[in-house]
Amino acid sequence: MNSAFRRWLPCATLATWSTILLIFCVSGRMRAFLTPEFRLGALAAGIAMGVMALVFLLFPADANCCSAAECGHTFFRRSTGKIITFLILLLPITTAAMFSPSGYSGSVVKNRVAITDASQLGATPRNAATLKPVDMPLPTKDPNNAPAPQPATATQTAPPTAATAPQPSQQPPPAQDYLQRTPDGRIVAEVLDLLYAAQDNALRKDFEGKPVELIGQIMPDASNNASGKRFKAVRMFMTCCAADARPVAVLAESDTKPDLPEMSWIKISGTATFPVENGRRIAVLKADKVEKCNPPEETMLY
Repeated sequence: MNSAFRRWLPCATLATWSTILLIFCVSGRMRAFLTPEFRLGALAAGIAMGVMALVFLLFPADANCCSAAECGHTFFRRSTGKIITFLILLLPITTAAMFSPSGYSGSVVKNRVAITDASQLGATPRNAATLKPVDMPLPTKDPNNAPAPQPATATQTAPPTAATAPQPSQQPPPAQDYLQRTPDGRIVAEVLDLLYAAQDNALRKDFEGKPVELIGQIMPDASNNASGKRFKAVRMFMTCCAADARPVAVLAESDTKPDLPEMSWIKISGTATFPVENGRRIAVLKADKVEKCNPPEETMLY
């Protein structure tokens, strides 16, 4: 019996962990638990454990320590001890795989308090301010401290002639629109984009007064809602893993509050505004249309 346990229990433990990790990675459930940069590591761990389980199966180890009479590990020498150890290693991950939700409930969002001020998030998240192009470098001086060349003025430049006038094909190309847009011209925005735009003057110019489309989960707004027309579009923001996930939200305002259950996925089409309320600038999306939609491929923001 001890020989069978020595051969099959390590193999079964590794195989179970490998199977659960690989299923989570392949099915996409891992997206709710890890940020993209850690998912490859989870996949590699699942593959490595599967290979180790196969090695245990084909080349059984001779665990002399816990099978010899002089071994001090009396608990592990018994069949009962081996089974209990096996269950301790497997029950937590099996239970988590079977019963852990793929998303967050409304009660979790309420308990963690949705963040509506980007200053509470600290550093700019990876996908919050990636819309801005790299600024052009400022003019510099040469090694001899000579002043940087200045553009010629009208008095320094001769009037263009027919030979020197720029041809149509030589005209500079129009500025590239780095904002993603829908077919009808609306800016595709994330909750974090509008939160950071409320704190950044340059970024705010790209959104303020512009038609915007945004996807989030609907939650009621209990504060600053005297008119009763406001609600929240919530997303979960994850820095590393599900343990540090925090809800972030943009206020939305509509003449008719959507009649949808809490945490339903909605698509809001409206105009981005950034009023100053209670001494701070906030983001409020004036909704023209609110409709139920499917969750995005990446339900978390990173």
